Amino acid sequence: MTGIEPTDSAALRRRVLLTALATVVLYVAAAAVLSALDAPPWLLLPVVVLIAVLVVRPLMAPVFAANRLRKAMAYEAFRQERERG
Repeated sequence: MTGIEPTDSAALRRRVLLTALATVVLYVAAAAVLSALDAPPWLLLPVVVLIAVLVVRPLMAPVFAANRLRKAMAYEAFRQERERG
């Protein structure tokens, strides 16, 4: 088709599940640490944002790229089919 190899969907599913597990563990650990330090509850919000930006987005980058590739390949196949028919 376009010469680009599709990604392994099972590996992407594993990556999403492991990222979700790591994220939940980090959120719970952050909440426990802040609770142990008697920090104000609003302080959890910036910690959650930092976890999302510094951990979740980089781990999910290959999944986002694979989705973009899948959409591009589907669109290319649609265009080729439309040109033929």
